[in-house]
Amino acid sequence: MKLKVILSPFITMNYTAKFVKTLLIALNKDLEPIFEEKAMGFPKQIRITPLMKEINGSEEVLYPKIIIKQFGQESGTPKIPPKPISIEGENYFYLGYDSSLEPEISKVLIELTKGSKVTYGTFEVRVTLSGLEVINTSVPDKFNAVKISFITPSLFRDPFSNIGDKYRRFLPYSGLVFSVNVYEIFERNFKKEVMRISANLVESHTVLNTVTKVWYYYDGDWLPGVIGYAKYFIRNSINRKDKETITKVLAKAAEMGVGTGRTAGFGFVRLNYEYNRKGT
Repeated sequence: MKLKVILSPFITMNYTAKFVKTLLIALNKDLEPIFEEKAMGFPKQIRITPLMKEINGSEEVLYPKIIIKQFGQESGTPKIPPKPISIEGENYFYLGYDSSLEPEISKVLIELTKGSKVTYGTFEVRVTLSGLEVINTSVPDKFNAVKISFITPSLFRDPFSNIGDKYRRFLPYSGLVFSVNVYEIFERNFKKEVMRISANLVESHTVLNTVTKVWYYYDGDWLPGVIGYAKYFIRNSINRKDKETITKVLAKAAEMGVGTGRTAGFGFVRLNYEYNRKGT
């Protein structure tokens, strides 16, 4: 779901998904435990994005960032402070959630339609809903390649590490990129299904040129994530069951994002499908 909102001016030097989270909780306090409590389970059944804005016909994701644009460029932790970001006017963000949260999200939409105020730092921000668009996340019946664009920084989870492991992975290998989505669908057979994805969804050699590292600023720290895009091919030899598995996982990724930190605005992706008769 894409929500367009008109905002009164405010300034931030933090990741703007924090504002989105603050807004949603202010509009419906019942969402707070879903965002905050670890006891709610893994993974959480809601995802948000930072604020975004159309600028000169292009989409800009609003957060302090340093993008590593050149292959081999020295990219240690930045030493410079983030630049303040001025927010005002029409912006938008994306919201994904499990169907069980429909009543809570409906309350948010009602309050946004009325117009609301939210306290964010030293600012009282007026917020009014200006548009809503339901996004089609369905997967076509016929495809043998998919391009996944990492719109917000993505933090991949190692499917073979312990649940409490804080380390993140950064290579766009399909078993890493979609590991959280696989867990959501196939919890009991999680590792087996990850291997099924890894064997049948094969990355293009171009991923070495099309993904890159971004440093994003979050609560006083510069942290690394993955942006750009990666293309994957489905093997010609794939059987029906494996193709069904891939289809389910891709649909979940389009709806809920990939990797960890989705409730904090990470891992939002867009998927584009292709069909080539020659295949791979």
